[in-house]
Order: sequence, then structure tokens, then C-alpha cells
Amino acid sequence: MELKDRTVIVTGAARGIGRGIAEAFGREGARVVVADLGSLAAGASGAWSYRLASKDDLQMVADGIRSRGGAALAVEADVSDADSCRNLVDAARERFGGLDVLVNNAGLVQMGAIESYDEKDWDRLFAVNVKGVFLGSRAAIPALREGGGGAIVNISSIAGKRGYAGLGAYCASKFAVIGLTQVMAQELGGASIRVNAICPGLLATAMWIDHLSVGISGLVGKPAGREAFEEYVRQNTPLGREQTPDDIAEAALYLARADNVTGVALNVAGGTEMS
Repeated sequence: MELKDRTVIVTGAARGIGRGIAEAFGREGARVVVADLGSLAAGASGAWSYRLASKDDLQMVADGIRSRGGAALAVEADVSDADSCRNLVDAARERFGGLDVLVNNAGLVQMGAIESYDEKDWDRLFAVNVKGVFLGSRAAIPALREGGGGAIVNISSIAGKRGYAGLGAYCASKFAVIGLTQVMAQELGGASIRVNAICPGLLATAMWIDHLSVGISGLVGKPAGREAFEEYVRQNTPLGREQTPDDIAEAALYLARADNVTGVALNVAGGTEMS
């Protein structure tokens, strides 16, 4: 698939991996719909363990794409809500005339041992990480069919291929994303809709620096934050460097273009996970 003048939706696009993916599609000449909670996150950040993206963060991504000569639309969307997902797809079709690629990137993480994990946190994490992929894809499939096919790229994780202590809910959700990817690849292949997943490794996003680094600081003997993260990368990554949003974006571009690839879960992890 040529990406120039194609319409792409990227959820969770206000920061981190999502922003990197949205900007990469913009550089390729795609028309990018950047979606995130924005003001819909009001009140939610305080209940979570790291700051969620703001409306200003979201608008900044769209403005940046447009400032470089691209086409972009910022849409506030809650992927855990069916109506919100339908409205997101409708906005893409209304502004740009159709839909060619959906990147289901929105996600949450919350550490905790299974024995003491809060049920509300479990439900909220699954509502975004798994139900969000289901609802976003379900809303997008009719538009992709109308356009003669396209691509869905789901962002899973290396934690979707191997269990990590303290990340039971997150691992379970990301394993589920890979399962959904394989099911949709089989169901939608006849409509020329390819469905693949990306499994990112270790990135210096808010999830890692503000939250996960607390759990690994004792393991690596460094203070929580950037120091703990960098030491964990050094000890666990064969290539010896962290991954970046640009690394994940390159994989997303490849999977959007690769017309004979479907059902894969591609590691972008510097060798941290090889299965």
C-alpha cells in the first residue's frame, strides 16, 4: 500500500509511541487522524499512577503534522466506549473521505501482584488495552471494506509474549491483543484487510519512567526514573540500547505497506524478546 494520501487513524496519539507513529505517517504524506482522551481524561489522571495526555498534547501533534505540510485532524476519543469509536471513524470519513489504516495504540499499564491487584484497575486496564482494540477495529472494519481493504496495526508488547512478575494484568491484556490480531487476520483476509501487531520493548515513555521504573529500581540497584530504566535496558537488551517511538513507527509503516503480511506479532525490542 502506498501511504501518500491514505487516511490513517492512530489512537493514543498524543504522546510517546502513538505520537511517533502519527508523525511518521504524516511524513509519508498520509492524512492522519490523531486520537486521544484529551479533555475526556479529566479526573482520570489523578486515579492513575502516571499523567495521561492532555487536550493540548493532542492538538500539538496535529498542529505539528500540519506545520510540516501534512494533513491532520485531532479527535478526542475514548477507545473503551463504542459510540466514541464510531464517532472517531465517522470524523475520519467526513474530513478525509474514507479510511485505509487503523493503528490501535491506546493503552494503560498498572503494576501489582495478582493477589492484591485492585479489580477496578484490572477492569479499566482491560477496557482500554483489549476492549479498545475490539471496539476500534469493529468501528473501522466497514470503512476499510468500503475502501477495498486496508490495514489494522495493533500495539501489543513483549509482555504479550512472556509473563513478568508484577505485570499480570498488563501481560494478560497484551497476550489478548495478539490473540485478537490472529483472529481478525483470519476473519478479514478475504476482504483484503491485513491485521498485524507490534510488540515494543523498552521505551522511555511516561509508563516506564514514571511508573514501571519504580518496580525495577530494586532489581537494578538504581533510583527509580531514568537511571533505573537505563540500567534495566543495559542488563536486558542484547543490542544495548532503548527502543524509541521512531523505531516502533518504522514497524508500523512497514506493516501498513506490506500487502502480503498478516497475523504477525513483530518484536521491536532490541532482542529483549526473540520468540
